[in-house]
Formats: sequence, C-alpha cells, structure tokens
Amino acid sequence: MVGAAALSFVLAVVVYVLFRTPTWYRPPVVQPDERQSIRNNLVHAEQAFTESLRTGQRFVYHVYQDDVNRWIAMRREIYPLIDEIAPPILTDPVVLFDDEEITIAGRFPLGPTDVVLSVEIKPEYRDDAIHLKVTSVRCGSFPIPRDVGGMGLSKRADLEAEALWPGSPAMSGDFLSGFQVDAEAWWKNGGVDYRVIGLAVTSGRLDLTIEPIGRHADATRRDQLSD
Repeated sequence: MVGAAALSFVLAVVVYVLFRTPTWYRPPVVQPDERQSIRNNLVHAEQAFTESLRTGQRFVYHVYQDDVNRWIAMRREIYPLIDEIAPPILTDPVVLFDDEEITIAGRFPLGPTDVVLSVEIKPEYRDDAIHLKVTSVRCGSFPIPRDVGGMGLSKRADLEAEALWPGSPAMSGDFLSGFQVDAEAWWKNGGVDYRVIGLAVTSGRLDLTIEPIGRHADATRRDQLSD
C-alpha cells in the first residue's frame, strides 16, 4: 500500500509538471483599441532601422521582447499569409529574451488537451554568421528529449538569400545540430546592404550590432535608370 501510494504520488507530480501552465507563459491579449498603436509601433521600429542604416555608421539595434510578442499576437492582421508560409507548430506563441538565451513557447496539442511546450535556444555570433541551437525542450516544467517527435527540430532547411522575403539572408542547418543565419543581408526600405557583426541577449532585449555596407545593387540600378 505504501509503495502504491508513493507511485501514485510520483505519477501525480509528473502529470502536474507536464500539464501545468508555467507562470511566465502569458501571451499578450490585444484589445481592439490597442491594435493601431501596435501597427504604428512596428512601423516606427522599421523606420528606426532604415534611418540608422542611412547614416552609414555602425549602430546597435534593440529588439524588445514585449514589442515582439505584441507583433506575434497580431501576426495574422499584420501579414495574413504567414500561416501559409510557415504553418504554426505552436499556438499562442511567446518569445522570451533572457541572459544569453531565447525561449520560444506555445501550446502544443497532446491527446485531448494542450500542453505548454517551450524550446530554449542558444544564440551565438561566430564565423560571420548567427548560430542558433536548441539546448533544451520542456513540456510544462518537465524537461523532455530535444529530438521529441512532431517538433521537427532535426529537420534540415537550406534557404538561399531572399528565399523568405526580399533581402532575407541565406540560412541552413537544423536546430539540434545548429541552424546558421548568414550575417549579410539587405534592407528593402532604403535599399541598403548590411552586415550583422555582433549579437547579445539580455533580459527582455535582443541587441544586434549592425554595420551598413552600402547601396544594394538593385537600388543603385534603379537610381541610375531614374537619372
């Protein structure tokens, strides 16, 4: 009886940590009167990046966790085709920036219910590229194997430059062994080539050190044609 009670207790604890919602998991709820201000915030962030590139000087661009999560919450209004391009594995996704770590979490269907699944990613800048590697996966508060089926973390992706959007960098690899994002890309607003030369993740913020390279070839060609 004592052994059965102990086993029942252990099972109850396991079920609890698997199915409980972590206290830090709080997807933002966007109220109707907030929608326009969130759109404006995204536009201002893009304009700030454009203006910094046009100076031709090295700068640090800050990406804030709260802003990113509000943009994610409105992703279908900001870009309605997003789910056709990248079908969501996790619903109600949330991004957390912590010291030298990025966490992506969301609800994942498990049988008749949903659980909160979180993936911790270690970002590094080396060899002129950003490297992203999954260091741990959790179901609720319980660590599970990184290669758990259905997550697709071991699936390799090789994308040429501009495959995802105009100006996007080349990408390759998988998230278990390491996913690489090339440092060089170009920004459509203003038509400027740039290079990421540094990356830092702190509590609530991602900092990217950017070095403008010069006018993009297509933008230069358009300028010549207009002249």
